[in-house]
Amino acid sequence: MTKKYLSLISIALSALVLIGCSEKRQPQWDSVAAANVSFDDVWDACLASLKERSFGIDRGDRRFGLIVSKPVIGKQIFEPWRKDTANFDDLLNSSLHTIRRIVTITITKPSSMQFQVDVQAQAQRASIPGDQLDSPAEAFELLARQGVPSRDSYHPRAKPLWVDIGQEPALEQAIMRDISRRVKS
Repeated sequence: MTKKYLSLISIALSALVLIGCSEKRQPQWDSVAAANVSFDDVWDACLASLKERSFGIDRGDRRFGLIVSKPVIGKQIFEPWRKDTANFDDLLNSSLHTIRRIVTITITKPSSMQFQVDVQAQAQRASIPGDQLDSPAEAFELLARQGVPSRDSYHPRAKPLWVDIGQEPALEQAIMRDISRRVKS
């Protein structure tokens, strides 16, 4: 009987390991089609949607139909009035790490009757490298080299390196729904 349980446990653990090793999702653009509206209406709907979610505009090129937002640091769990995250998992991630998001919107006209709007929300995590101490001796050497830090030097203002952590499909879908709602009304 114990062999039976051990074999079931080993099969379950093997399945969990295989699930964890699944292939990462390829970046995918979400899009919405807008028919019988002008380019200006679609452009204004995209800008209004970004403004509602507190994304400032970094670049806007009407000739190429390209809008790129300024990076926005993600809201924390104690900031319910902000709308730059779309689900609880992204909110929790932003509360535990410094996450910034950049939204790119592309407006194209593949046919003569409609515009196509594509949204990509890219998330990046801040990484601030520091001195790694692996033993008490290394800590002693660091203090001997630099001296005892003063009260004002505990938190140097190091610029973070931004590590790309992928797309946020929930935010992309929320922005797409908002643009679609604005274009149709």
